Amino acid sequence: MKGFHIIIDAFNCKSSILNDAKELENQLNLTAERLEMTVLNRYFYSFQPYGVTGTLVLSTSHMSIHTWPEKNYAAIDIYTCGTKNPFLEVQNVLNFLGADYAVVHDVSRGEEYIANPSVRIIRKNGGS
Repeated sequence: MKGFHIIIDAFNCKSSILNDAKELENQLNLTAERLEMTVLNRYFYSFQPYGVTGTLVLSTSHMSIHTWPEKNYAAIDIYTCGTKNPFLEVQNVLNFLGADYAVVHDVSRGEEYIANPSVRIIRKNGGS
């Protein structure tokens, strides 16, 4: 039951990508594949005039994305009880979104004590 939960607030993203449900779904599927996660189900919804909400239900938990193209902002969750730390994929997701920077929360789940989450600011091209 112990797991990893990465919460990403991505800023100054490419609005055209944030409004493309199919590309966002493809990217989350690739992320799941690279982390060796099994996708059980998926659902992506395009809002009018813009914005996307999408989820992947994983055998080990979930991934989700919510976008606001008009604000160049995306909120992403990657949560897994698997052995692979999803933090390994943060830079790939940010590069795909074209984000200039992100605030990333790295939270341990399933711990019986209060674990302090780490918070990092990640800048374009991997800089902190």
